[in-house]
Amino acid sequence: MIKRIHKAAGVVLAAGVVLSGCGGTESEGAKSSSRPTPTATATATASSLGAADQPGTEDTSGNADATLPGIWISLTSGFDTGDRARLSIDDGWRAEVAGKHYCRGRVSKEDGLYVVRLKCADGNTDRTVGRVYGLTEDAMTVDWEGFGADSFHEAGRA
Repeated sequence: MIKRIHKAAGVVLAAGVVLSGCGGTESEGAKSSSRPTPTATATATASSLGAADQPGTEDTSGNADATLPGIWISLTSGFDTGDRARLSIDDGWRAEVAGKHYCRGRVSKEDGLYVVRLKCADGNTDRTVGRVYGLTEDAMTVDWEGFGADSFHEAGRA
């Protein structure tokens, strides 16, 4: 499952890099939005983080909401227009963010909200704890503690 997500994410990342170099306003299929846009360039590989480095070890796969798993591309980012991110969440609620930094971790449900907890390969702490708001089949917002919020649109199902 993760390999399939990685392949799809690689295609999305390559397309994003090519399109951003061409001066386009939005990638194909993206809906126009007035919400905040984080450019995705992974700085580490998945193998650079060992299992011991993964935050959250609880298995929540039996409780996963069918809407959450998938590949999510940030529409906007209010904090840095050059920091567009891709968030991948699989059916077991394992999560990865690729952007300026590569981070992995898990999603859990806390006090009725989905919470994304990540650890970045390079030690960056910008997107390490985020709460999910406004989750629909097509969109969601993740408010990162001490960093800002990313508005994501669904780009593919896991």
